[in-house]
Amino acid sequence: MKKMRPIVLISLLTFLGCATSGPNYSVENFQCYPESVYLFRHAEKQIIKGEKNPELTIEGFARSDALAEALKDVQNGVIYSSEFKRTQQTVNPLASVWNTNVKIHTAHDPEGQIERALSHCGKTVIISGHSNTLPNLIGLFGIIDEITISDDQYGDLFQIQWKDGKPVLTVTQISI
Repeated sequence: MKKMRPIVLISLLTFLGCATSGPNYSVENFQCYPESVYLFRHAEKQIIKGEKNPELTIEGFARSDALAEALKDVQNGVIYSSEFKRTQQTVNPLASVWNTNVKIHTAHDPEGQIERALSHCGKTVIISGHSNTLPNLIGLFGIIDEITISDDQYGDLFQIQWKDGKPVLTVTQISI
């Protein structure tokens, strides 16, 4: 029986260590929030059959310039983008205006994107994402409104700010 205890203990610890759980954070766990978190779907992309990582169109580059112009007065900003060319090209003009680098975080890790964004206490954060990723991110920030972004919808700038620890969503349009 005594020989079995270490095996049972090791088995139990292995099981507990491998058990999956949800994210180990919650929006409510944070004492200090970013000043604002902006979420922006990449600008207009080229449609090329079979191309999974297209660049922006002329209109897309114009919209990315308009985004930089709209947020030019923001101080202390941090920029995140997915790994795709179109999302990076969308925020590159803003990175130049803010004199900062674009940090890449995979679109396939929404919880990681949220955790990184929430780690920037008092700063402004922008995440450049996709029509199929931003609605989930907005929900993970604690916004209960259902958000959908159609495949041909561009220019919505989603802003989340916290009032008394509760997230508040504002949507504006970046026009070209």
